[in-house]
Amino acid sequence: MTSQRLTVQSKHGVAISIQKSGSGPALLLVHGAALDSSVSWSLVLPSLTQHFTVYAMDRRGRPPSGDATTHTLAAEVEDLAAVIDSIGQPLTLLGHSYGAVLALAALDHLKNVTRLILYEPPVFESPRDPRYEKIVEAMERALDANDREQVVTVFLRDQVGTPPSILERLRSSPVWPKAIELAATLPRESRVVNTFRLDPDRLGKLTIPTTMLVGSESPSDVRDGTMFVCRSIPGCATVVLEGQGHSAMLSGPDLFVAKVLQVVCGSKPVNTWKAGRCSGHSDV
Repeated sequence: MTSQRLTVQSKHGVAISIQKSGSGPALLLVHGAALDSSVSWSLVLPSLTQHFTVYAMDRRGRPPSGDATTHTLAAEVEDLAAVIDSIGQPLTLLGHSYGAVLALAALDHLKNVTRLILYEPPVFESPRDPRYEKIVEAMERALDANDREQVVTVFLRDQVGTPPSILERLRSSPVWPKAIELAATLPRESRVVNTFRLDPDRLGKLTIPTTMLVGSESPSDVRDGTMFVCRSIPGCATVVLEGQGHSAMLSGPDLFVAKVLQVVCGSKPVNTWKAGRCSGHSDV
């Protein structure tokens, strides 16, 4: 798989790095928290690039992308808008977790986005319990003490609600060293998630075809939030990732790719994909 690195300058001067690979219709991948594009999409990228020209962006704070001394969701919206503008053609945007939140925050900036696939954005219908602010403060104290492992532990255990058995498995997985490396991004992105509010009326005006991916084994509050978003968007469809939780692209990559192709191709089987399009379909 050949690829090239592109760099886009965001509105306020932060460089955003993108890996471009494959051929076919444009697909923009926006990863979640605790990861970068190299880990988040590593197991699905080889298959996706057989069907799409894939643009996998590294959000700010993930080298080789740059960062700023302060962080706001609005700045990340500008990053995403700059990346979409640089692609300069119709595209499908696939956002996972925080990446899906970013897409929802950027609804007024999705020029050229012809399809949204959002995998479990941590969006909640009701305000979060005040204890989540204390969780962020605990991460900030650990970061100030340069205890990056504690930052990641608090994030996964308390912010995300990862069960102890899974947390132990993660400590020996490729996710763990990457999360340690990116620990400084976790408190700020957790604060965004805990305070982000969506206006259902605004979602009700969205005209981009939207599909929500949801794991059958994901925590109930994550599933409920996904359903809340989908109920608010006209014509929104839900695709269940059976037997999977919040990171199916890592735990069930073949299923994940199959479901993405199902969204794009409709009911057509994968082997009907020809020359970057689904047989009988032109709305890729």
